[in-house]
Amino acid sequence: MQGKSKNDLIIRVGGEGGEGVISVGDFITQACARAGLDVYTFKTFPAEIKGGYAMYQLRASTEAVYNQGDIFDVLCVFNGEAYEMNKARLKPGHALVYDCPGDFTPDIPEGVHAYPIPMTQTAKDLNNVRAKNMVAMGALSVLFNIPEASLREVLTAKFARKGDAVVQGNITAFERGLELARALKKTDPWAIGTPKKDPDRDVIVMSGNNAIGLGAMIAGLEFFSAYPITPATEVAIYVAKHLPKRGGTLIQAEDEIASISQVLGASYAGKKAMTSTSGPGLALMGEMIGMAFMSETPCVVVDVQRGGPSTGMPTKHEQSDLFLAVHGGHGDCGRIVLSVENVQDCVALTVTAFNLAEKYQCPVILLSDGSLAFSTQSSPYPDPASFTIVNRERWDGKGEYNRYKLTESGISPMVDPGTPGGMHIATGLEHSEKGTPSYAGENHEIMQAKRFNKLKTVVNDVPLTEVDGEGDADIGIITWGGTIGVVREAVQRLRAEGIKVKGFYPKLLHPLPVEQFEDFGKGCKRILLPEVNFLGQLAHFVRAETSLRPESYTICGGLPFTPEMIVKRVKEMLA
Repeated sequence: MQGKSKNDLIIRVGGEGGEGVISVGDFITQACARAGLDVYTFKTFPAEIKGGYAMYQLRASTEAVYNQGDIFDVLCVFNGEAYEMNKARLKPGHALVYDCPGDFTPDIPEGVHAYPIPMTQTAKDLNNVRAKNMVAMGALSVLFNIPEASLREVLTAKFARKGDAVVQGNITAFERGLELARALKKTDPWAIGTPKKDPDRDVIVMSGNNAIGLGAMIAGLEFFSAYPITPATEVAIYVAKHLPKRGGTLIQAEDEIASISQVLGASYAGKKAMTSTSGPGLALMGEMIGMAFMSETPCVVVDVQRGGPSTGMPTKHEQSDLFLAVHGGHGDCGRIVLSVENVQDCVALTVTAFNLAEKYQCPVILLSDGSLAFSTQSSPYPDPASFTIVNRERWDGKGEYNRYKLTESGISPMVDPGTPGGMHIATGLEHSEKGTPSYAGENHEIMQAKRFNKLKTVVNDVPLTEVDGEGDADIGIITWGGTIGVVREAVQRLRAEGIKVKGFYPKLLHPLPVEQFEDFGKGCKRILLPEVNFLGQLAHFVRAETSLRPESYTICGGLPFTPEMIVKRVKEMLA
């Protein structure tokens, strides 16, 4: 039962939270990656522990993929709610796999290839009601050429620690799904293509949150404190598994204010320290981020953005914390802000965040988002030896020690507590070079200049902003965060149609690399800036700090952009 292979196939699985929808997606993703395919996933689920609509979208390709894609080719639904949520997106040629008999009877649109699979009933017949998702996965494997051997491997590895009986129960349900699908006549053209890459190539498949944790380990993380919050908690879970093995310390604090306070205490004690949170937590940390700037204490704060404001939509995608990240704090409060594009960035830019915090002795905020947090992608395996690791400048022990000594670079050597001759005061009060409190206006101006001027060279310690394309362009597209991957593909499609378009993908958002923005804008007749927030936050900063006047394109419905949305908007601009 083979259809026409497709270099790039998108499968969406939907159902009720707790039915194993996310597990099915994870298993298929791992199997495709093991077989040598590039994978990119997107998942969304309700804030409730059980119940509500959950969805997993997998894109598997023989080519490199940069985002979750436009729309599915294959839809697998576990219940009526999932069908209703996606019915409007079913188009002629799409394939539908659904539970039958189930809690609904689908009114299948014309031209859609439908495959009824008795998922629930089969699981009941096997006295294993929780294996409904395994039945579905077996059917998907046969119908769309998902590597069966790889699926068996990941299933066995996943359930091995639960014992042979659990492994066999799931394998049996999986095999029953294979049989049910083989009994059907395949009418659609979809089948995952044959991998072009070596399945044994050195890649890693992991989520954005886990990749941030891995990057922190590579950077030399020694202390981590955080308060659980969706969608950032998995960063802490990953760190909790691995940091103690290397002698580090992890604390679950009573709240976000306590976590950032503990991070600053650990950093003052000489340790590389980090916390992770989401928008509501970052808002609570504002005063202590100011303390980090005033006391020139290195720290890394990871903000995995979610739908807001307030409690907002905790499990939904948004990139709307840029205003907060750049200006969240009282007074003139400096910091460095970075933003990640993909899983590979989550590793590399976390290392960069630590390097910048250590070198410039200031808070560094690393922005991720709810989509990337749970998205799993295949990327080159990171070699720790390939990263340059920066440690803070420490006092050489000669002469009198002044913690905030005025230097040409603005960076003053640090000492660990207990260092002979290195006693000093470090508080949130304005201070003299020695660290003693000072309320003199002239001193405050000198010290603020010291703290801000040292940040002027940050741009030299971050790779140049990537320009996607050469020569002049009718439309230049600037974007940030996870939207970069969407724009990459949109730019490729537009160029294939002969449209002159270029992309510009900054990872350093504050201090803004103004000259690089200006250079990009010189070669573009018009500029589009898509971002997932209501106010056009990066566009605001670009207009404020450069001569560019980008046209904002914003959405905030809880989902990312798709490439087709960007393509359509560019064509509208050119019409």
